[in-house]
Amino acid sequence: MYTSAPEYIQFFPTLRCNRHCGFCFNRGVGTESEITADGFEWLAGKIVDAGIGEIDILGGEPTLHPDIVRLIDKAATLKLRLNLSTNGTNVALLENLSNAYDKNTLSIGISLNDCLVAKELEDYIAKYRPVVKTICKKTAVSQPANIYFDMPGITCYLLYMDAISESDLINSIPFEEFYKQLSDLRDNYPNISGVYCEGFLADTKKQPILRNTRCPAGTTKLSILPDGSAYPCYLFFRHPEFRLGNIFTEGFEDIWRSPILNYFRKFERNKCPVTACKLFSECHGGCPAVSLLICNDIEAPDPRCTKLHRAQTTAKAS
Repeated sequence: MYTSAPEYIQFFPTLRCNRHCGFCFNRGVGTESEITADGFEWLAGKIVDAGIGEIDILGGEPTLHPDIVRLIDKAATLKLRLNLSTNGTNVALLENLSNAYDKNTLSIGISLNDCLVAKELEDYIAKYRPVVKTICKKTAVSQPANIYFDMPGITCYLLYMDAISESDLINSIPFEEFYKQLSDLRDNYPNISGVYCEGFLADTKKQPILRNTRCPAGTTKLSILPDGSAYPCYLFFRHPEFRLGNIFTEGFEDIWRSPILNYFRKFERNKCPVTACKLFSECHGGCPAVSLLICNDIEAPDPRCTKLHRAQTTAKAS
């Protein structure tokens, strides 16, 4: 059983970026295409017609798109709620957008993962109070993000790091450890929230449908590339067998009814072997895309938990 449309779309107007972050989930995804403003207007209209009310604008770095302001204007005209994720390098553009739209229409999220923050970005954050996001890795949370944890009016997000290759596991931590860090931080800073695949823990109070699904992919969200190619989630961009179709050439209902999505829309049991985990009874087994990327098996338990758990157990025994 599934709804007639996802709650939101993750859209990538461009995959170009002016940074080279080692933890980027889209690094190596090879496409140089960028959507045109007219193409986005058509796409946004189709999204609205499908009954979808929200778009996450991601990248790459979306502010590099030459028509990003026009894209946002088009979506706002259609009454879509927008979330823009950016590395904060184009402060002048962000100031213009913050002056043009209230946060109910356009929420801007700044990723802070460096040791230092430019003075103009600091000033922007202090004035406009955007969302602040930082990746949780094996090392400590980045210092620039820490200073905003108790700043009034700012929502901070601690992100569980995606892993797209075996080498990413060096900086990964098991989900149970991440969740404890998040809980400890929330005890002191109630404005902090976590961002992680709900293939681990689903917020079934807000989204009851996720109680019986493997993860949100193809259930509450879809991801769309600049050329209109649709996937269950952005972590499947490297796997053409999970391409659902193209929103420019196929009906949305045909994409949404793709049998590829059946896997994500059912959940039987947590197959993770780490049964001693405190979250085991609630967990759905982690992110299936990460399992496919690293283990070459979508049914495998999330390697960020299982491989690291085995390594830690071996280290303690030796």
